[in-house]
Amino acid sequence: MKKTFLLLLSLFLLAGCKDVKLTNGENALVTFKEGGISSDELYQELKETYGAEKLMNLIDMHLLEKLYKTDNDEKAYVNQTVKTTKNTAKKMNADFDLYLNYYYGMANEAAFRNYLSLTYKRNLWIEDYAKETVSDKQIKEYYENETYGDIEASQILITVDTKKDATDAEKKEAEQKAYDTAKEVINKLKKGEDFATLAKKYSKDQNSSSNGGSLGKVNTDSVGKEVFSALVSLKDGSYSTSPVKASDGYHILYRKSQDKKPELNDELTKKIRTTIGSEIAKESGFSIKALKALREKNEMKILDTDLSKDFETLVNRQANQSASSK
Repeated sequence: MKKTFLLLLSLFLLAGCKDVKLTNGENALVTFKEGGISSDELYQELKETYGAEKLMNLIDMHLLEKLYKTDNDEKAYVNQTVKTTKNTAKKMNADFDLYLNYYYGMANEAAFRNYLSLTYKRNLWIEDYAKETVSDKQIKEYYENETYGDIEASQILITVDTKKDATDAEKKEAEQKAYDTAKEVINKLKKGEDFATLAKKYSKDQNSSSNGGSLGKVNTDSVGKEVFSALVSLKDGSYSTSPVKASDGYHILYRKSQDKKPELNDELTKKIRTTIGSEIAKESGFSIKALKALREKNEMKILDTDLSKDFETLVNRQANQSASSK
């Protein structure tokens, strides 16, 4: 972001323009046969139009670069986003720079890459700040209510198979067919048929079907919420007597055993803090709060009175927009 207009303007104000003066004594940026345009005039014009937003980007990058060095993950994110954006522009038969200017307000790819780096680093800070806000009480409550020992389980997954262009009626029919198949499998289990044998025959989960549906030991971070909640409600040695609906289809679950709940040690505390922090970071308006805290932590002061007021207005506008989007 060091190539932003504010840096250029500082060069205008501090560099060789001082040698050429207008009749009012200001440093000349452009001269005519009579009179000219001063660097102060350009600064004032751009400041009033773009100043607060560009200054915000410049401030945040200045602070975030000290906290987060550019790594391979950031580079991969930037490169992939640029690639995706180029493909989108190509599909629209649009010049890439013109596309960036129209949709992102960016002059060129270099400016876009700088902005993506800023976005990436902002997200890192927002996540880290969110973790800082997690209290000991929240961690204890999460441990007591949301932490479980690993469950050794198996599943039979019946997927809802439809084409991309399926009609609503076709989707409904496929949904009913999957549900009926899941009920059919459960009835076979009730009649004493072997779970592993049925998994190999019916399950569409390629990772587990060949192994008799075995998922190994699972927890909340390895299976979906619906699936794990259903496993928690089962007793050891039992299977679900009703199909468990999830985003990938209908599950028939078997719970073999459950480990003892782990102790709340430093490693688990860190993991819980990260989990809760991730949810906090997604809350409406939190990103604005986090970035404001970053600037306050570094005792940021804007010495230009007009820009300071515009900056505060911009922050308030962002907060209001976030609140209205809830």
